[in-house]
Amino acid sequence: MQRGIQTQEDADNRAERLAMLENTIESVSEGIIITDVDGKIIYYNRALERMEGLRRDEVIGRYLTEVYRVTPETSEHLTVVKTGKPFKELAKVHYTAEGREISLVSSTYPVYMGDKVVGAFSVCRDVTKLKDLLNENILLQKQMQGEEVQSGFKNGTRYTFANFIYASQAMEKLVRQAQKAAKTDCAVLVYGETGTGKEVIAQSIHNASSRREEPFVGINCAAIPETLLESLLFGTVKGAFTGAVDSVGLIEQAGSGTLFLDEINSMSPSLQAKLLRVLQEMTFRRVGGKKEIPVGCRIFSSTNVDPWECIRNGTLREDLYYRFAVFTIYIPPLRERPEDIEALIDHFINRYGKIYGQCGVQVDPELKEAFMHYRWPGNVRELEHIIESCLAMLDPGENLISFEHLPSHVSPRFAKKKVSYRSRHTTASGTLHQIMEDLEREVIEEVLARNGGNISRSARELGILRQNLQYRMRRLGIRAETAGRE
Repeated sequence: MQRGIQTQEDADNRAERLAMLENTIESVSEGIIITDVDGKIIYYNRALERMEGLRRDEVIGRYLTEVYRVTPETSEHLTVVKTGKPFKELAKVHYTAEGREISLVSSTYPVYMGDKVVGAFSVCRDVTKLKDLLNENILLQKQMQGEEVQSGFKNGTRYTFANFIYASQAMEKLVRQAQKAAKTDCAVLVYGETGTGKEVIAQSIHNASSRREEPFVGINCAAIPETLLESLLFGTVKGAFTGAVDSVGLIEQAGSGTLFLDEINSMSPSLQAKLLRVLQEMTFRRVGGKKEIPVGCRIFSSTNVDPWECIRNGTLREDLYYRFAVFTIYIPPLRERPEDIEALIDHFINRYGKIYGQCGVQVDPELKEAFMHYRWPGNVRELEHIIESCLAMLDPGENLISFEHLPSHVSPRFAKKKVSYRSRHTTASGTLHQIMEDLEREVIEEVLARNGGNISRSARELGILRQNLQYRMRRLGIRAETAGRE
């Protein structure tokens, strides 16, 4: 009797766990389909209903070959059941019952009962909107290459070296270095924090080079899923995967021009390995293709983190770095070149003053002083945004930007009391490197102590990335818990 009660309790517990699992699967935004070893559909969630335009009562209990345009040989589920090996991040194109085309990225895995495969399941993401957006971007690039645009360029660019506004020696040196890079034909790696102008420098080099009449094609590697990124870079061959058509990739679109891979450190290691082969052989194949196509374009790349830090944390292959970094250009953050802030303020006031009908606008001296001491974590892009917002907030007839015109989300940052760091090492003897290292250690320890050892808050106050602060702490031998107790 006791055994029967226990068995009933076990059954109730299993039923409760099953209900919880089913409710969870029904709540996720990804489409999920589960089949048995014969390819019969035994589960099909609501998200997949919305994606594919099918009803579960039409699907569950039927075989994959009856619902989709697949055969036992081409079905991923049946292949996974047979081999026990998953398919990951495959791009697919489906047509709904209404004839609507949808693009999916799916992964299919085996389901085990002990050591035996008893079925398979797929997790699908709808990337139709993203793919449409990318196609629109590619179409726009083609239009820009074929039609005259306002800037006067037909190659898909907007910037030249004339667009650089600076007063610092650091930027003058950078521009000279970039102009030298324009005279060569080697790969260029641009390193700089977000908002420093990496694409501006890349376009400027292109427009000063012998390839200026050819296309400039740029893509942000961090914004696109790996499967789509590979197809976009290399193109596809009809039949490479379900719904694949012959398409030209960005490498081919760049022709004899320049391909700019922004945030290359966001690209997966496997795709970096494929790109390395392209750089070594100077040929590539479309996805699903066998024909070797020669590479005619020059390749630029960028990272928003120190490349050596990327190599250490595994986000950038070292061998790829050496291929890309034949010519390396470092754009210093705005906080390291305060001489440029005033020149940029005047430039942005002049540019956006014309747009908003504000002439002769000046910046309150106290606010300008606050600008000069601000850390600018968003760099030039953040300064541009703030100046434009301030000009938009001016009333007719006003010609002075003050604290009250700052956007609400940034005004508290400028209201904070400024901290002056006076190091005991500034008059000490020793090499310049040692003095700077001691000062850096002192500043970081003081900020960590003020924030109770909290690294995220300290990084925000210093205007650097959390990972950057952690790297500096490791290099200087600083422990957050020790600094927080001092």
